[in-house]
Amino acid sequence: MGTYENWYTGVSRQDWSLDRKGAQDEARHNEKVKESIKDDLDHIVSDGNIITADPHSKKIIKVPMRSLELPRFRYGDDKEGIGTGDGTEQPGDIVGRIPKPGDGNSAGDQPGEEYYEAEITIEELQELVFADLGLPRVQPKEAHEIETERIVFNDIRKKRSTNNLDLARTVLQNMIRNAQETGKAEIRNISPDDYRVRTWEEEKRPENNAAVIAMADISGSMGEFEKYITRAFCWWTVNFLRSKYPKVEIVFVAHDTEAYEVSEEQFFTRGAGGGTKCSSANQLTLNIVEARYPSSRYNVYPLHFSDGDNWYGDNTECIRLVQELLDKDVNQYAYIQIGSESQSGLLTDYLNHITNDRFKALMITNKQDVLTALKQVFNPEEQSA
Repeated sequence: MGTYENWYTGVSRQDWSLDRKGAQDEARHNEKVKESIKDDLDHIVSDGNIITADPHSKKIIKVPMRSLELPRFRYGDDKEGIGTGDGTEQPGDIVGRIPKPGDGNSAGDQPGEEYYEAEITIEELQELVFADLGLPRVQPKEAHEIETERIVFNDIRKKRSTNNLDLARTVLQNMIRNAQETGKAEIRNISPDDYRVRTWEEEKRPENNAAVIAMADISGSMGEFEKYITRAFCWWTVNFLRSKYPKVEIVFVAHDTEAYEVSEEQFFTRGAGGGTKCSSANQLTLNIVEARYPSSRYNVYPLHFSDGDNWYGDNTECIRLVQELLDKDVNQYAYIQIGSESQSGLLTDYLNHITNDRFKALMITNKQDVLTALKQVFNPEEQSA
């Protein structure tokens, strides 16, 4: 028999499945972690450590989650058998049940569920949240269209850099080169000449002009919870808009009995005090729309956050102004009331008098409602009639 070099002329046919198993298990585990995080997003999005973070930071946040185990055969944990059939069962029949755990109100003798902390960056979390969000009822408008940017990989080129390296094509090129030089199509001595990279460019896609006007009640009745929810919802709103619609215009309005256009920083940090006249915010928003965002050129989305504890004599004026905004063809007006359902005066009056389907009213009573509210307000599936 000849030497190894004499008879080896082709690609090895060794079964590499076991070598890949570790990577496959890791990928499967990472996918399960991602699914688990998605299932718990409603608790995660209102976390104070997130909404105070730089949205572009690489900061790692830790998310507690139940331990995930890959399927395998294993020994039991010394519990009695659950149940066996007698031969008459049909698929899906229950032959035994595991006893339910206690309610946690007294001492027990069973171990609890194992938890560990999964790590995810702020940017990765945003990708999960933003995946289902979009501006609703978008309509074609006149000039000055905003653009969204998308990275498109459109070519494979030779380059002496590992940036955007296409591993499969690099390995193939190495095998081709080795076959030409030595007669052996093997993976060996990968050099910069073998590198194949994917080139990319920014594809600009026209999007119709849009303006979002965020109004926040900063009156004395707004407690810590109400202010926190307003900040959380608006933090996600602002970062979602700037991520998917980089050139969208965002206007910030704060009000007690009077309304003011404020900076973004003031909007998120301004203190509270005074009485409440929600109509002042609606009037200022109407003035802004008429002066800067006509419906012929812009898709307009007013959002109003309040605890609903409005001066009762002002509710009629609020209804009139919201109706006038809808008559101006704003794409959607969303009223988000925060706090106890017992303080539903303004919300109830809105619902009793405004029937336009472009008016949206929501109630947030706990932190876990924030994600659901975001999805209802920014539902891209809603189209104009």
